[in-house]
Amino acid sequence: MIRRLVPDTRFALRVLTTIADLPDHPRHPGLSWDQTFYRTVDVEEVVHADNGAPVCRTALCFAGWVVQLDPDVDWAYDTMTLRTRHLTDDTVRPPVRLEWDLTTAVDLATGLRLHAHEYAERRLGLSHVQAGALFLGSNSIDDLADVIGRIGRGQL
Repeated sequence: MIRRLVPDTRFALRVLTTIADLPDHPRHPGLSWDQTFYRTVDVEEVVHADNGAPVCRTALCFAGWVVQLDPDVDWAYDTMTLRTRHLTDDTVRPPVRLEWDLTTAVDLATGLRLHAHEYAERRLGLSHVQAGALFLGSNSIDDLADVIGRIGRGQL
């Protein structure tokens, strides 16, 4: 993935709007927002999407939601695969051993594997200072909106 040269505040606002619509967002069953985790999966609690597909309850921070909503990236392991952790995954050839990885993003175009905050920083075209402010674990929804606004106005 090529780092964007200017901040993509439009995508950041889309992420924020999605987070604000949780937990009842129809396109994201079982997903929630928790700014203290890139992604945490409750493998014991399964919900079913409208199409009947099983999904483990999962909480993500802002950077995690950037990964979740970007169509050009995927998590290294989906939530149902994580239910079989420490087992051999025989759905791929050759079979692989699953890891405890909850935070690695995989760029589908290049195969590059990045930690969620690294991918989100590149995807949004942020400086390290901007990313630090936006991904701060104590941010509220209002804080996220304020940081995105300051980035958009060139104040951060």
